[in-house]
Amino acid sequence: MKTLIITGLSGAGKSKTVDILEDEGFYCVDNVPVHLVMTFIRLCRDGESEIEKLAIVTDIRGVVSNPDYTATLNQFVEALPEDVEILFLETKPQELVRRYQVSRRKHPLLDQANTLIGAIEMETHIMGVLRKRANCIIDTTTLSINDLRKLIVNMLVADKKKAQVGVKVSSFGFKYGMPISADFVFDVRFLPNPYYKKDLRQLTGQDEAVQQYVMKFPQSRAYFDKVLDLIKTVIPHYEDVNKKYVEIAFGCTGGRHRSVTFACLLSQALEEEKIAVSLTHRDIDKDLR
Repeated sequence: MKTLIITGLSGAGKSKTVDILEDEGFYCVDNVPVHLVMTFIRLCRDGESEIEKLAIVTDIRGVVSNPDYTATLNQFVEALPEDVEILFLETKPQELVRRYQVSRRKHPLLDQANTLIGAIEMETHIMGVLRKRANCIIDTTTLSINDLRKLIVNMLVADKKKAQVGVKVSSFGFKYGMPISADFVFDVRFLPNPYYKKDLRQLTGQDEAVQQYVMKFPQSRAYFDKVLDLIKTVIPHYEDVNKKYVEIAFGCTGGRHRSVTFACLLSQALEEEKIAVSLTHRDIDKDLR
């Protein structure tokens, strides 16, 4: 029986992950207290259960009543069989605050921490024990539901013949700040800028005319080929260190033309290699300079 524990920070997307796994044939159980997880797993494995894929959600709600959080979680981790995998979901604090403000739900630790940001920081510290044991860690800060689905399917339930490392490709504008979560950041500001072409200024790197302009220069083609070769080389090796999710970001001045072009073309090239890719353009809709 494939057994997966879904855990992480409150508001990071555990419920959505359950929906995705159920669609993929997992039997999912939500909000199981930590001290009952192993009992439930043994019942499913030792009995006459026909369950082939099991996913159990356990999180801060399962230890919030126990004052000795660390000891409880350490004992839980030590008792887990090696073949039980942990999927840990996390999100940047500022995004968690936004999600709670939108949903108006109460954080499980709010009464103890008094403030929402305090509750988030407290939970992050407590859940660090499970994060260290996790087989897969997904940051959902900027992921859409479709992006999350692609990553989960690719990492956990896809056919082993398919690529096991999910890739998120994005574009951004340096003048709006660098993405702090990217594993690779490539600067394309040295390339000729379509912004200075009146017929291209109002377009974006998603438009063919802009892509043709950017890629017609030898330095553009050479740079792209080297980036593609690098990414194709390193991605398979991430499987050896249990890193299942790689973020690649391209930056230009405003995040509208050159970076978008490279992000689009790299995404297409990786998809042709049967690699699961999600594509986002952080600053494409920001005001022109």
